[in-house]
Amino acid sequence: MDSIKFYLNDYEIEGESFTEVVVAINGEPLLELIRRCEQSFAAKDGQASIAGSYAYLNLIDFEELFLRVALEADLAQDERDVVLLGCPCGIWSCWYLALKIKFEANAVKFSDFANPRRRDWRYGLEFKFDRASFVGEISKIASFNKL
Repeated sequence: MDSIKFYLNDYEIEGESFTEVVVAINGEPLLELIRRCEQSFAAKDGQASIAGSYAYLNLIDFEELFLRVALEADLAQDERDVVLLGCPCGIWSCWYLALKIKFEANAVKFSDFANPRRRDWRYGLEFKFDRASFVGEISKIASFNKL
């Protein structure tokens, strides 16, 4: 099984405070993992600098685009599209990375990673996490605003 961790990171932009949700899979920051996957595609497109050009979602967007949709997938017992990385400009929908999430009896599966702006990029990534560990990780983030 793969491992996943979610970390909160506080930062400031132009005097305004934000909290982002950093994601690490198997001990590696998701941004770095995706950057490596995209390098050859971006170079082929003549835009090598855009490989991995994402930002972690702020806490509000993470709750809306990931946590809520993950809960819906679990309740409906189906597969749903979620967003884990957004555009560095702060408007997540400019440039984002989506994937499918599916809750199984004892596992949570991530598959079909995609950037909708670059449909020809094929990531070939699939991860399977222990369900109890995964739920524990997202529960930490879900309870953050309730403190």
